[in-house]
Amino acid sequence: MRLTTLASGSSGNAIYVGHEKTNILIDCGLTGKKTTKSLEEIKVNPETLAAIVVTHEHRDHVHGIGIMSRKYDIPVYATEKTWAAIGQEVGDF
Repeated sequence: MRLTTLASGSSGNAIYVGHEKTNILIDCGLTGKKTTKSLEEIKVNPETLAAIVVTHEHRDHVHGIGIMSRKYDIPVYATEKTWAAIGQEVGDF
Protein backbone atom coordinates (compact mmCIF):
# COMPACT_ATOMS: atom_id res chain seq x y z
CA MET A 1 0.00 0.00 0.00
CA ARG A 2 1.14 3.51 -0.79
CA LEU A 3 0.00 6.51 1.24
CA THR A 4 1.09 10.01 0.25
CA THR A 5 0.01 13.35 1.65
CA LEU A 6 -0.46 15.68 -1.30
CA ALA A 7 -1.39 18.68 0.84
CA SER A 8 -2.08 19.37 4.48
CA GLY A 9 -3.16 22.65 5.97
CA SER A 10 -5.70 25.43 5.81
CA SER A 11 -5.01 26.01 2.10
CA GLY A 12 -5.97 22.45 1.19
CA ASN A 13 -5.90 18.82 2.24
CA ALA A 14 -5.56 15.75 0.07
CA ILE A 15 -4.18 12.27 0.64
CA TYR A 16 -3.48 9.67 -2.03
CA VAL A 17 -3.95 6.00 -1.15
CA GLY A 18 -3.05 3.31 -3.63
CA HIS A 19 -2.68 -0.45 -3.68
CA GLU A 20 -1.87 -2.43 -6.80
CA LYS A 21 -4.68 -1.41 -9.19
CA THR A 22 -6.79 0.75 -6.86
CA ASN A 23 -6.13 4.47 -6.40
CA ILE A 24 -8.23 6.83 -4.30
CA LEU A 25 -8.09 10.33 -2.89
CA ILE A 26 -9.11 11.10 0.63
CA ASP A 27 -10.34 14.67 0.48
CA CYS A 28 -9.54 17.06 -2.33
CA GLY A 29 -9.14 20.55 -0.94
CA LEU A 30 -6.78 21.78 -3.63
CA THR A 31 -7.85 23.17 -6.99
CA GLY A 32 -8.24 20.65 -9.78
CA LYS A 33 -5.01 21.85 -11.41
CA LYS A 34 -3.01 21.59 -8.19
CA THR A 35 -4.43 18.16 -7.42
CA THR A 36 -3.62 16.90 -10.91
CA LYS A 37 -0.09 18.31 -10.71
CA SER A 38 0.47 16.78 -7.26
CA LEU A 39 -0.68 13.38 -8.47
CA GLU A 40 1.51 13.56 -11.55
CA GLU A 41 4.50 14.47 -9.35
CA ILE A 42 4.09 11.14 -7.55
CA LYS A 43 3.59 9.33 -10.88
CA VAL A 44 -0.17 8.73 -10.49
CA ASN A 45 -2.41 9.36 -13.47
CA PRO A 46 -5.59 11.11 -12.23
CA GLU A 47 -7.59 9.06 -14.73
CA THR A 48 -6.81 5.95 -12.66
CA LEU A 49 -8.54 7.24 -9.51
CA ALA A 50 -11.38 4.96 -8.47
CA ALA A 51 -12.90 7.33 -5.91
CA ILE A 52 -12.68 10.47 -3.86
CA VAL A 53 -13.67 9.95 -0.22
CA VAL A 54 -14.67 13.11 1.65
CA THR A 55 -14.08 13.16 5.40
CA HIS A 56 -16.01 16.36 6.12
CA GLU A 57 -17.36 19.51 4.50
CA HIS A 58 -14.73 22.15 5.24
CA ARG A 59 -13.60 24.02 2.13
CA ASP A 60 -9.98 22.96 2.61
CA HIS A 61 -11.18 19.36 2.21
CA VAL A 62 -13.70 19.73 -0.64
CA HIS A 63 -12.61 22.62 -2.87
CA GLY A 64 -11.48 20.49 -5.83
CA ILE A 65 -13.77 17.48 -5.66
CA GLY A 66 -16.30 18.81 -8.17
CA ILE A 67 -13.84 19.57 -10.94
CA MET A 68 -11.84 16.38 -10.37
CA SER A 69 -14.98 14.26 -10.38
CA ARG A 70 -16.34 15.87 -13.55
CA LYS A 71 -13.04 15.98 -15.44
CA TYR A 72 -11.94 12.42 -14.68
CA ASP A 73 -15.36 10.80 -14.06
CA ILE A 74 -14.47 9.91 -10.45
CA PRO A 75 -17.24 8.95 -8.04
CA VAL A 76 -17.31 10.88 -4.76
CA TYR A 77 -18.28 9.28 -1.46
CA ALA A 78 -19.38 11.12 1.67
CA THR A 79 -21.90 10.71 4.43
CA GLU A 80 -25.39 12.08 3.90
CA LYS A 81 -24.76 14.88 6.40
CA THR A 82 -21.50 15.84 4.70
CA TRP A 83 -23.26 16.00 1.31
CA ALA A 84 -25.94 18.24 2.78
CA ALA A 85 -23.33 20.54 4.34
CA ILE A 86 -21.25 20.81 1.17
CA GLY A 87 -24.17 22.38 -0.69
CA GLN A 88 -23.07 24.19 -3.87
CA GLU A 89 -19.40 24.33 -2.82
CA VAL A 90 -18.52 21.55 -5.26
CA GLY A 91 -20.88 22.34 -8.14
CA ASP A 92 -23.05 19.89 -10.01
CA PHE A 93 -22.03 16.30 -10.66
